[in-house]
Amino acid sequence: MDMQIFAVKNLIGSSPVRLTITGGLSGSYNSACAAKHLYETEHKGRRVFVLDSRSAGPEIGLVVEKLREYVLAGKSFEDICREITEYLSHTGLIFMLKSLKNFANNGRVSPLVAKIVGVVGICVVGRADEKGTLEPTHKCRGEAKSLETLVEDLGAHGFSGGRVKIGHCMNETAAQELKAKILKKYPQAEVAVETMSGLCYYYAEKGGLLVGFEA
Repeated sequence: MDMQIFAVKNLIGSSPVRLTITGGLSGSYNSACAAKHLYETEHKGRRVFVLDSRSAGPEIGLVVEKLREYVLAGKSFEDICREITEYLSHTGLIFMLKSLKNFANNGRVSPLVAKIVGVVGICVVGRADEKGTLEPTHKCRGEAKSLETLVEDLGAHGFSGGRVKIGHCMNETAAQELKAKILKKYPQAEVAVETMSGLCYYYAEKGGLLVGFEA
């Protein structure tokens, strides 16, 4: 679930729904909006709904799965647009990163901050804020402390035992350990682990985790 744009089409008549990675990291949302205008201009009577996920990776995966449920349930285009927007307001994304090199290379964080994280073994734990910008909230020394902080942050951001998706970048061991910690605290939770790819793989870098959840 890490491509720039996801599309649910050919399932809602002539009205596709497109879901983009956060506009805070990519120009995909603006590009999709421009494409929507061109498509609707050239195909009178057809509609395209573009949704800025304000997120990335696993949280987008949750939204795509919910979209599929709505489509298979036979909901109308209007209902799907309204309900998926509402659903998105009840999901979230937190993360653990071991490197900020690519963020620094693209001007997202200070090169000095990125260097500190990489050199002294500090992991950055944070969340995607309301605007879709990845916001560091904790600097943890070591992976073990970072995983504990992620579980604490889930509860702090409204998680009470719904669905969770953990995306990892070459760090399945940590992803599985985090899954076990979540299930220990929330036995009723549905937790899935997946490997990231595309832009999420690029930004998360080796060792990184992205965690999408229902709040």
